Amino acid sequence: MRKVLLILMSVLLLAGITIAGCAAPTEEAAPTEEAAPQEGVIECIWSSGGPSYPEAGEGFGINPYIHYLQACTELNPAFKGRFELKLYENGILYNQNDAQTALASGAIQMTYGGCQYFEQFQPEWKLLSAPGVIGNYEHFRRVMETEPYKDLTADLASKGTTILKWTGGLGPVYIYTTKPCENIADIKGLKIRYFGGEGVGKALAALGATPIFMPYTEVVTALQTHQIDGMITDLSGALFFFELPRYCPNILPYELFEEKNAITANTEWLQSLPSSGDIARPDIYEYLQGPTSIFNRIETYPFFYEFNGMLLGLWKQNGCYVAPYDEAQAKTLRETVIKAQEELIGGINPKYIKAIESVR
Repeated sequence: MRKVLLILMSVLLLAGITIAGCAAPTEEAAPTEEAAPQEGVIECIWSSGGPSYPEAGEGFGINPYIHYLQACTELNPAFKGRFELKLYENGILYNQNDAQTALASGAIQMTYGGCQYFEQFQPEWKLLSAPGVIGNYEHFRRVMETEPYKDLTADLASKGTTILKWTGGLGPVYIYTTKPCENIADIKGLKIRYFGGEGVGKALAALGATPIFMPYTEVVTALQTHQIDGMITDLSGALFFFELPRYCPNILPYELFEEKNAITANTEWLQSLPSSGDIARPDIYEYLQGPTSIFNRIETYPFFYEFNGMLLGLWKQNGCYVAPYDEAQAKTLRETVIKAQEELIGGINPKYIKAIESVR
């Protein structure tokens, strides 16, 4: 009996081998694709070139708006079950410059932008990101209410990018260097990284530096390998994102400019959203666009004005150096960076300069 069982097991094993050998060859598993949104659900892809956390720079300024939108998808009956927000950070989809093109084309539905990003669509935005042209953020807000800049904003929307909300500045942008600099003349010949904007590059060159445009992902390595001698950024980015106290611990305390960011949406997608036509009984469109939109209910720029003073103190506590402030030096910087914009200004319709000066 035992012999019979052994023979039977051998037959079954051979049969199994034969069947396996005749089976179709195994194919490699296809890459996992994200499930398409359910029918009737509005998809909103938001792409960011940097991280939301740890918070720094744009993270501090943009996160409150993203969080409000996320809360709506979970709690607001107009959104719940009808709207799906998909966040892609750290340049997984696009760096922040390419995200502007993706938004305008409809490849994504929302992101954040700014004057230095909009330059690729309309050269007039160069004025608003050029150091020395705009005063503080309140001046910027008044400029955006002038007719030339209202028309410019509408033209940007016609090209695919609708500005939903200017979120304010991130605090002053300073020059940070690897070696201590006591005055403006000390940056002459230094390679200084900047994040975009034709006027910004012109200003750094006028101050005697060599401007180096570089993605944020390459900055720390470039500092460690001495490819650059410094950079420009705001204090929150310097402390919490780039960790500059370790690599670039010196500040010239003279404001170059103040970066402004905006929440943006693809125009065609925005116009296709369900609308009630009544801000008293809003649907998704009214919640995203218009006087009572969720974005207009938040103002982050006052936070940065107070935050900046605290961060400057934290910079000093980390053993970093802040050059003594000198009003004569500040005046020299302002005059130099303004003069550096003459060529840029000369190539733009004078009505935009008049608009800026009319509300200064």
